[in-house]
Amino acid sequence: MSKRGSGMLRYSLVYSVHNVVKNNNTFREYYELKRSQGKSHYCALGHVAHKLVRVIFKMLKDNVAFNLD
Repeated sequence: MSKRGSGMLRYSLVYSVHNVVKNNNTFREYYELKRSQGKSHYCALGHVAHKLVRVIFKMLKDNVAFNLD
């Protein structure tokens, strides 16, 4: 993850992603894919955080609710 920007935001993203990985199958599968590719735990969390940010941005841009389907 880039060291630019808000450190508190990066901290919040990584720890929120840790919770998302435990509770959401879609993000858990993506995390396990990255781990199977040889990524470290925190590197895989960084990839999942980036995916979460993309999902949140798309939801805000299109004004839609989160749907697991």
